[in-house]
Amino acid sequence: MKDLKKYAEGVTDDLDDFFAEMMKDSNYRNGVNAEKAKLASAAAILEAREAAGLSQQSLADKSGVPKSTISRIEKGNNTSIDTLTKIANALGKKVTVVLS
Repeated sequence: MKDLKKYAEGVTDDLDDFFAEMMKDSNYRNGVNAEKAKLASAAAILEAREAAGLSQQSLADKSGVPKSTISRIEKGNNTSIDTLTKIANALGKKVTVVLS
């Protein structure tokens, strides 16, 4: 088990160095940040839906948004503000856009 831990630490250090180097490239960094934003939105919708005790189908019925769209959003795919607003309203939430 010690060998595995030592190996994992070495690989992690190598990956950390690799990603630190990659983040110096503005195109790569912008892509990473865009993906993080999509995943944060996806996680927020998923967490709010689960906290409300709703299935994807129940949220679809309540919001008027197809279940397939809710599934895609929760997987990190882009959607419109209009669709997010419908989902948020069905969850008793509001959409807030922050540009930082």
